[in-house]
Amino acid sequence: MKMLILALILSLGLAGCSTLDRASTGAPTLPAATATPAPAQTVAGSRCGGSLEGCFAYAEMDDYLDTITPMVASFFESQYPKLSQPRIVFVPRGRAAAGVCGYSNSQAYEYCGGNQTIYIGQDLLWTFYKQAGDAAPAIGLAHEWGHHVQFALDLPLPRTAAQSVAFENQADCISGAWARYAKAQSWLEDPDDLQDAGALLQGIGSAEGPGRDHGTAAERRKAFDLSLKGGIKACDAYSPTAPIG
Repeated sequence: MKMLILALILSLGLAGCSTLDRASTGAPTLPAATATPAPAQTVAGSRCGGSLEGCFAYAEMDDYLDTITPMVASFFESQYPKLSQPRIVFVPRGRAAAGVCGYSNSQAYEYCGGNQTIYIGQDLLWTFYKQAGDAAPAIGLAHEWGHHVQFALDLPLPRTAAQSVAFENQADCISGAWARYAKAQSWLEDPDDLQDAGALLQGIGSAEGPGRDHGTAAERRKAFDLSLKGGIKACDAYSPTAPIG
């Protein structure tokens, strides 16, 4: 995946970016929010030659998250300019973040609607980055941001396992719409980054079964591809009575 270009910084402005926090040491509480660094200020901007693939080490996952967050935020700001952006909390190994939805650790990749916060754990972020590729964590972040859109637009919360599958598949669809946008901005290294998406969805897809609450790998990839081809409006297929597109 390619570095975000400087022109985007000028068009968004730092005030438009979502905030990125780090979980504190000791007691699992959250520090005050700080502004997300501009892409040109990140580690990748000075050393990676434009590509994020293999650029970051495990200890630098917070810098990597700093780099991809504006890429994801710009899509949602352009698509939903009236919606507030979620808070993003990075959780290093050995620490925990406390929120109204409970505690999140370094294995977190989750959205909490109660405080409109996305929790990203260092270990799971690294797993996605190292095993699925540099675009995979951004796609995962777009999925969680998709849940924020569902919450902010007041979509009905799922009450059954089947409804939960559709809810999660719609978030995968939203992440596909982000990938479509990123591809149009020439941020994706095609086909490598789209293969990253396939590897991610294959790895996190639920096994077939009556009690599952997420889509299978095939269902999740279908949802992703639906909006990769048709844009965000294609995701209305998962909530026809409450459109998001």
